[in-house]
Amino acid sequence: MKLEVKYAINKIPSVLVDGKAQNFDSVKLRSYNGSLVGPVIEARPGDTLNILLDNQLPVEPRPPGTDPHGMPPSFNTTNLHVHGLHVSPVGNSDNVMIGLVPGQQFHYEIKIPKDHPAGTYWYHSHIHGSTAIQVSSGMAGALIIRGDIDKVPAIKAAQEKIFVIQQIPYVINAQTKLGQVEPGDLFEGVPVFVPGIWERMKRYFTLNGEVQPTIQMKPGEVQRWRFIHAGFRAKLELKLVRRDPKTGVEETLPQYLIALDGITTGSLDALAEVEMHPAYRADVLVRATDKAGKALPEGTYWLVDATQDAKSVSRDLARIVVKGTAVAMALPKEKELAPLAPLADIQDSEITGHQKAAFELRIDSVPPVGLINGKTFDPNAPPRKLLLGGVDHWEVSSPAHPNDPRFAPEGHPFHIHVNPFQCTIKLKGMDGEKKKRVWKDTIFVELGETMHLRTRYERYIGVFMVHCHILDHGDFGMMEAMEVVLPGDMGHGGGGHHTH
Repeated sequence: MKLEVKYAINKIPSVLVDGKAQNFDSVKLRSYNGSLVGPVIEARPGDTLNILLDNQLPVEPRPPGTDPHGMPPSFNTTNLHVHGLHVSPVGNSDNVMIGLVPGQQFHYEIKIPKDHPAGTYWYHSHIHGSTAIQVSSGMAGALIIRGDIDKVPAIKAAQEKIFVIQQIPYVINAQTKLGQVEPGDLFEGVPVFVPGIWERMKRYFTLNGEVQPTIQMKPGEVQRWRFIHAGFRAKLELKLVRRDPKTGVEETLPQYLIALDGITTGSLDALAEVEMHPAYRADVLVRATDKAGKALPEGTYWLVDATQDAKSVSRDLARIVVKGTAVAMALPKEKELAPLAPLADIQDSEITGHQKAAFELRIDSVPPVGLINGKTFDPNAPPRKLLLGGVDHWEVSSPAHPNDPRFAPEGHPFHIHVNPFQCTIKLKGMDGEKKKRVWKDTIFVELGETMHLRTRYERYIGVFMVHCHILDHGDFGMMEAMEVVLPGDMGHGGGGHHTH
C-alpha cells in the first residue's frame, strides 16, 4: 500500500449540540493520504507489509538554534514506526533511524513472523524532534494482525469497531483562518504541548477522525471494540455508562477486557474503566445488557472519559444508540481464551541481566531537556547493548524532585520497541481494583514510582528505541538507543548489567 504524507484541509467540529455539529473549524494538517487518520492496515502472521512511504510535504528548514538533539533539518522530515510489532528494527523494516526529507520515497518491507500474536497495533511517524508535531496532526493509523483469537466463535460473531483516539491541539492561524499544528504554536501565550493546555483549549478528542461518533447496537448484542490511544499526552479512563436524562446520574456498564497492547490476556475481565495512556491499546467486548445480563432497553448510552468532570466539553467520546430487535449473544468462555495467551511467563530463573531507566524532564531551559538515567538522547552515542537470547529485569522510574523546580513533576509512559515486556498492573474491575500480570509494550510510570518489568530479547538484532510516549518528551531527548547483539558482541555500551 501507499502512504502519502502531505498537508490536507479537513474539518473538525468545534461546537456540538446533542451530538450534532453546529460549527466546524477548517484545519490544515500533515496527514496520511489526506485524512485526519491513517488508513487501517491489516495483515496475518507470516505476511509481509509492503508500504511505500511518499513524503510530499514541503521543505521547511528549522530556525537556527533549535537542533539540540541531532534532530532532522525539517519538521517535515518523516519515517514510519509499526508500534508494538515484534519485527526486525533494521534495514527497510521497523527502522526509526531512517529519515525521509520532503520529496523522498521509501519502500518498507516488514516481515511479520509466523508466530506473531494476533491483535491491535498501530503505526505512526517517529522522526526524532518532529514526532509530537506529526502524530498530533493525525499521522497515525490502526494496524491489525488477524489470527487465532478472531476465530473464537463468540468473538467471530461480534461486529468489530476500531477506535483510533487522537488529540489534535490545533490553533487557528490569524492569517489563513485555518487550524494548524506547527512548531512554536501557543495557546494563551503557552506552548500547546505543556501540561494542562489541552484541557484549556477545549478541543474534542477525535475517534477515527470523527467527534462523538454514533455506534449502533441491538439490545443484547456483543461487539468487539479495539481502542488505540494515538494522542500525545492525555490520560483517558474509558467508561461505558447509562445516563439518567433528568438527573445526569450515570450507571457504569461493564467492558470485558480480552487483550492489552495487542497481546491476548487469556482471560475475560469485567472492567468498570479501561485506563488508557498514550500508545496503549485495549480490546474489549461490549454487550448491550445490564449487569444482570438483561438486554438493555432502547435508548442512548455513552462512552465517556472518566478523568473529566460532567461539564467538560470533551468528556463524551461516543454515543451508543441501542435500537431494534433484541438478540441473544454470548461472551466467550475463559477456557476458550486461556490457550490463546501467546507468551509464557518469565520465571525468576530465566533472568540473565538487569537494566534501569529513570525518566526525567528538566524544565529550567528552553526547550526543556528530556533525560534517561541523567542523559539526553544523542544519536551519535553508542547504544546500550542487550544480548540476543537474554532475559532482563528492568527497573523503570519517574523520580520525584519535590524541592527542585528544575524538574517537571510528571509521570512518564515507558515504551520499548520490538520486544514486549511482562509487568503487573491494576485493573479497575466492576467489583473493585485488582492486580493482574500482563504483557505490554507501553506502561505509564507514576511520578515517584518504580515499575518492575521483565522482557526477552528474541529473534532480532539491531538498534531500536526506548523512550517516553508523551511525544514532546521524546522529542526533547527522553529517548535512548538500544542494540540487541549476538553473544560475544557485547563490547562497550551504556546502561545495563548482564550476569553472563
